Amino acid sequence: MINYSVSKTHIADSVKRIRGLDGYTFKPKNNVDSLNVSEVTIVDDSLIDTILTIKFDKQFKKVVRIALKVINDDDADDSDTQFVLDEVELVREILLNKYQKYISKQKEVLFLKKLRLIENEMRLKQVAIKQKAIFLEQEKSKGRGR
Repeated sequence: MINYSVSKTHIADSVKRIRGLDGYTFKPKNNVDSLNVSEVTIVDDSLIDTILTIKFDKQFKKVVRIALKVINDDDADDSDTQFVLDEVELVREILLNKYQKYISKQKEVLFLKKLRLIENEMRLKQVAIKQKAIFLEQEKSKGRGR
């Protein structure tokens, strides 16, 4: 893989070739017609932290949106809560496996607490769904016998 660095000086723009950059590498989604970039490596720690925070927030908001739908839905079943729990686990694994070495420890702890909160709410919803099912089963059995 060939790495390049573009530096802008007051004299002229120049491209420098750099090998072995240690940083966060990703493939950009937005390409300009005149410039084709297949991969970007960021070495500035604060910039990496900011980018990964934005990426995590997008994923987290998606999980929150789904979780709120399930929590507020009276007809939600166990499979709905399990789907949200699976999504929480997926985001947690991405955070721990992909982003952990790039983000600060404080943000990692904060993100994990947020995910744990959603997970706890889904577990409570699962318990409520099971209690409702048991109650309905008991009501059914009471109504039939004499």
